[in-house]
Amino acid sequence: MNVAVKPHPAAVEFLDKLTDLIKAGKYKEASEGYKAFEKEHATADFLILEALPYRVQNHLQQKIGSTAFSIYSLRHPTWTTEIVKAFEDPAKFDAFAKKLEADVAASKPAPKK
Repeated sequence: MNVAVKPHPAAVEFLDKLTDLIKAGKYKEASEGYKAFEKEHATADFLILEALPYRVQNHLQQKIGSTAFSIYSLRHPTWTTEIVKAFEDPAKFDAFAKKLEADVAASKPAPKK
């Protein structure tokens, strides 16, 4: 049985906005936007929460590097659940995302001589 699942249009639109906010380092605004989205689209909020870790990971890999992110994620395997939990509170998400960015940057291997 082949069943096509149609994406929720509002979720797709918000994911684009979320990606832009994360790329700009506007973590608090991203979480605030999610809170507004969640109120209006309560049945589609899980689509955002499922995509959040990947959006942040993609941003950090582009900004800092995939090796640094891989090292960080191997040392902190619960980061995805932690970031989703923090996303519910704009101030917590802002602090968590900024610390995550700093921790990933600190995981960057030193250049070889």
